[in-house]
Parts: sequence; structure tokens; C-alpha cells
Amino acid sequence: MEAVRRVIAEYQWWLYGLLGLLLLFYLRRALLARREGARSIFKLEQEQARLRYSRSVTVLALLLILMVVLFVLGNPLPNNPEPTPEPGPTVTAGPLVQPTLTHTPPPPTMTPTATATPLRPTLPPRPSPTSEVIATDTPPARPPACPDPNVRITSPGVNQVVRGNFPVRGTANIAAFQYYKVEVGPGPNPKDQEWTVVGQLHDRPVVNGVLENFNSSAYAPGTYSLRLVVVDQTGNYPEPCRVTIRVER
Repeated sequence: MEAVRRVIAEYQWWLYGLLGLLLLFYLRRALLARREGARSIFKLEQEQARLRYSRSVTVLALLLILMVVLFVLGNPLPNNPEPTPEPGPTVTAGPLVQPTLTHTPPPPTMTPTATATPLRPTLPPRPSPTSEVIATDTPPARPPACPDPNVRITSPGVNQVVRGNFPVRGTANIAAFQYYKVEVGPGPNPKDQEWTVVGQLHDRPVVNGVLENFNSSAYAPGTYSLRLVVVDQTGNYPEPCRVTIRVER
């Protein structure tokens, strides 16, 4: 650890300069992405610009944390030496006076008298009634009927009750894949303007895995719809897969 601190202390200004250039680069990238998102009139282009902006802001935060770590490692705090106690006055011990021991006879020992305690008869344990528990299997939720097997939600099922943080599972993998998103809307048939993105856009395909984590505690109890939209390189997308769920506390 000391060797790492010496290297950082020796080259810390070069490291600060490199991190500063990276900060300027990603700051410019974030500003350009925000400007493109504000000027764009297409929803897909706005979502792509927001994705680039969020990634640039994340890298900026990591660079700032790295600069703080380099500063702490390159400039350790000095250790405060423990204060030396001041010498006090010297006390000269005189001759020791030994006390005179006086022998005191021990008190007489009391002998306890044993008293017989009648024993209560031991009653046999009463049999406790046992109730027979019959286990019933809960049928699994039925997955939605999706028009495209490569754009499919397998969980949650149709009208399934979800609570807390619930993983949305399925497949998002089409030809010329660009990105996919999971959206939520109120009721069984939301309008086009009522759909909102859950989490963020994802630029990697998923096959029989977790597509997104749906935090149902952020929504009021009721009926909602989830849908999976997968976009290709041309900006087109097949018919989304939809499923109706119920949010409960």
C-alpha cells in the first residue's frame, strides 16, 4: 500500500491532468446529448439521447470519485504523535509500617435441619389434539400470448398480483437488434401517451432472462399493463408483447 501511495504522490499531477481531460470530454458529450434530445421531435431519438446523457453523467461521477481517491492516497493525513507526559514531583517513600494482625476466632457454624418436602404425584402428559394440514398447490400464472416468439414476456403472467420489486422475465432478440425497453401504463388498455419507460433502454438482447426490474411499490394499487418493445437498426419494431398485472401492497 505504501508503494502505491508513493507512485500516486509522484505522478499525481499527471493523473489529475488525464482525468481532467476525460472530465471535459464526457461533459461535452453529455451537453451534446442533452441538446440533441431537446431538438429532436422523434420519441426514439429522444430516448437514445437520454441514454447517452445518463451514461455520460455516470462516467463523470466515477471520474470525480477517482480524483478524490487519488487525492486521499497521494496526500495522507499526518499522524499526531502522542503527547509525552510531563514529569511530576518526586515522592520520597518513608519506611514502611507493617500493621499488627489480630487473630479473630471464626463464628460458630450453623448446622441446617433437613425438612422433608412431600412430593406431588406426577401426572401423565395430556395428549394434544393434532390438526391435519392439507397443502394445496397454487396454479402458476398463465404467460401472455405474444405475437412474436422473439419479443416475449414469460413473467409476470396474465392478471398476476405483484408486490415490491418484481423481475420482468422473457426474451428480446430480433434480427438487426438495436435496443429494447419495458413500458408500463395504467389500466388494461393504456393510451399511447400514457406509456412510460420502466428503468432505461437496454442495448443488449436477452433470451429467457431478466428484462427489467419493476418496482411496484412506486405505483398505487390497481390494474396496470406492461409491454415489451424491441427496436431494430432501422428504427422499426415488431408488434409489442403486452400483459395485464395487478399491483397490491
